[in-house]
Amino acid sequence: MNTVQRLSLEEVEDAALDALFQRGVKLRLYLAPFLFLAIVSVLAWDPARWRLWLVGTAISLAVTRLAWEFLRARRVGLQRTRLTSLMPVPATLLLIVVSTSGGVESPVFVLLPLVAVFLCLFLRPAYGIAFAALATVLVWVLTLIAWKAWVPTLIPSFFGGGPRFPGNDALLLTRATLLSIALGWGALLGWVMRRAFQSAIQRALNARDELLVSHDESTRTLTTLVAEIAHELKNPLASVKGLAALVDREASGKEKERLTVLRREVDRMQEILESFLNFSRPLVPLDVAPVKVSEVVEQVAALYEGVARERGVALRLDVRPEITVKADARKLKQVIINLLQNAIDVTGQGGAVDLVVGPEGSGAKVSVLDRGPGVKDVERVFEPGVTSKAQGHGLGLTIARLLARQHGGEVRLVGREGGGTSGELSLPASPLPLGEREGGREHGMAVS
Repeated sequence: MNTVQRLSLEEVEDAALDALFQRGVKLRLYLAPFLFLAIVSVLAWDPARWRLWLVGTAISLAVTRLAWEFLRARRVGLQRTRLTSLMPVPATLLLIVVSTSGGVESPVFVLLPLVAVFLCLFLRPAYGIAFAALATVLVWVLTLIAWKAWVPTLIPSFFGGGPRFPGNDALLLTRATLLSIALGWGALLGWVMRRAFQSAIQRALNARDELLVSHDESTRTLTTLVAEIAHELKNPLASVKGLAALVDREASGKEKERLTVLRREVDRMQEILESFLNFSRPLVPLDVAPVKVSEVVEQVAALYEGVARERGVALRLDVRPEITVKADARKLKQVIINLLQNAIDVTGQGGAVDLVVGPEGSGAKVSVLDRGPGVKDVERVFEPGVTSKAQGHGLGLTIARLLARQHGGEVRLVGREGGGTSGELSLPASPLPLGEREGGREHGMAVS
């Protein structure tokens, strides 16, 4: 039975924020050059030499960082969590721009609260709070500089020049106070949005977990019911099979042909019921012993030789007789039978099926190769009930994979070049300890 991977709150939150973040960063990559071009246009012809030096340094750092970020994004994609170490660069650049474009009276100052929101929401609230605190300190330092008129060219010539804009001290202090409050509110807003986002995700995860619990309970109930029905049908079906065999002894002609069809269908019904019972029973411990894989494959080939000949399909063996693993020979044979049966079913008359046994690491690999139509979704066919056969029950590959995983191995289907499918069974040299297997308790279902 397929398992559902349950993601934690942090994993779901990171995935959702990464999607939003990548959109925001891509937009910023497009807008940033135009923003800096506007700033350069305003400050390029300013007579204050200190401003030109600071702006030139800021532009050099910005261009270098944008180029590096663009190249990295093309190589590995945009990753929100990796920008933590890079945040001091754009934060410093923005503070330089504010300081050189009018200090506390700069029009760029309105962007600082938005940066605090961005940091709290997309990285960590601590970063947004730290940025808001640093920007608040800068606000009051620049306010003091403007109030005392310590820098005569603080205001760019594009805005009129001078140490500050005309106005009284109360207006200057009020502006600084409102900017400080805006920075604090920006950090608080980002933090609240982050908490609301986490709360919404947590409610969704709780609802998902409740649904999964309900689904698991329904599945267990249905499985138990199917097992009981299958078990109850086995006895009357065995009686029908026995009576058909008795009648078949005295029948002849057309009646005997009809009884042959009846007995064949009864056998098929028994096979289906047995598959349901196997699928619903807990794992039976492995009966492990040294097994020559080539001998098991040869036994299966001999078992299906008549079926293959009847359908005009050739069976070809390419085995390594020296390959030995520790396994349950009966369960190993069941896996190979399933793979071979599927390969014969999809191979047309005149075709061939190859059985190949070779080493894989310290273990073994069995490949069943056909030239059939191939499989479009090689994973979905392992789900219970999924089959392309008109009379199939969709449990064969599911059971085969569970048996392989009980050994610590794997069963997979691989498309072949030129058409067809390779059914591959990989086995370790010996079964893994129970806690390390992919089957067993992790899947909750298996076969005996």
